[in-house]
Amino acid sequence: MSNNEQFRFVSLLALELENGDIALPSLPDVVLKIRKLLEDDSCSFEQVSQAISVDPVLVSRLVVFANSAYYNRANIKTETLEAAISRLGLEVVRNTAMSLTMKQLYASEKHSHAEKYLRAVWAKGMKLSCMAFAVARRCSNLNHETAFLCGLMNEVGKLYIITKAEEFPEFMGDKQGFESVLEEWNAQVSKSIIESWGFSEEMAKSADPEHYLDPDPATEPQFIDIVTVARYLLDAQEEGLDALFEEDPSFARLRVGAGDVPDVMGEYRDKLTNMQQSLS
Repeated sequence: MSNNEQFRFVSLLALELENGDIALPSLPDVVLKIRKLLEDDSCSFEQVSQAISVDPVLVSRLVVFANSAYYNRANIKTETLEAAISRLGLEVVRNTAMSLTMKQLYASEKHSHAEKYLRAVWAKGMKLSCMAFAVARRCSNLNHETAFLCGLMNEVGKLYIITKAEEFPEFMGDKQGFESVLEEWNAQVSKSIIESWGFSEEMAKSADPEHYLDPDPATEPQFIDIVTVARYLLDAQEEGLDALFEEDPSFARLRVGAGDVPDVMGEYRDKLTNMQQSLS
């Protein structure tokens, strides 16, 4: 692929960002309804159950989740949607709906020739979401279900870039150049998509640490810190973590040290296993 072809693609991407034209397909109605209900403090399990009941795939996944070892520690089987929602809680229901939606986006048959890239990005996003969940649950007072959602959407920009690049087959054939663009542009595109889906500004900023990560270790921790630490724990070699414990502002704000890592990793493995089994 010529440098000119890559330049044309990146120029198009930059123009779409500037004009606010970055957008994936709209979220399904059931996801939007659940999110809207959760914004109302007076919403009931019955209202959420009614909204979900029209989606048989989501109903079945929620029942599977509720009966998994992770959520069914007492080994008491539940068979109804209402009982599953009661056991899981409304935020887990929301995240399950989003996880299914994201999985379907990455597995779309329209993009079968990009399957290798999409499968890899989905797998990384699922790992990051489970690690963010584990970090938030073990090392902060921040909501661990919201942290999961931040991690889940952190790589969604790559999904957009991959599907957009299908219009530039020579560009996709240049593995090194294409992967470089994926890494360079993911954060800004992810932030734009999260905003377009109507999630909070803090959640959107968590996708773009280069522009929004606070360098002052004394400030209050945010979800961007959770995702940053989660990514380090996934990517860094164990021997490379010592310097991060002492120098990285996100580790400092969350007060994550070497002694916390075994518990975080155990929580991460349990959550990832549960998600993989329940979504399969």
